[in-house]
Amino acid sequence: MKEAVFHGVWRLASEFSKEMAQLVKIFPRHERYALADDLLRAARSIPANIAEGWGRVFPKEKVSFYNISNGSAEECANHLIEAHNNGYIDKKTSELYKKKLHIIAVKLTNLIMSTRKRIKSSAKCARNMP
Repeated sequence: MKEAVFHGVWRLASEFSKEMAQLVKIFPRHERYALADDLLRAARSIPANIAEGWGRVFPKEKVSFYNISNGSAEECANHLIEAHNNGYIDKKTSELYKKKLHIIAVKLTNLIMSTRKRIKSSAKCARNMP
């Protein structure tokens, strides 16, 4: 189950990152090394940190990287608001991508919670050992 959750959220985040790479191409030239770069960096950080967390051995490390991914998702949402406020994307586009980010965040939260349950379960087992 956990592997399916991981692959599902990673796949969504990776697809979102790909979509942001296309979206920033329509931003004005003067935003190339500003908002466009910030949005793309944050979008790429989401699947990268999910993958890095998945590769960690200790559950607490996993949770830490998944939390970083969640933070990057929030950063992307902010950048999409900024892009809309500056007239680079319309409200419909901004809302579409913010909905995708919300789905990613919910799935990340589920992954974090299942990992935390495993931490608690491991601690409980360790306390009950002779």
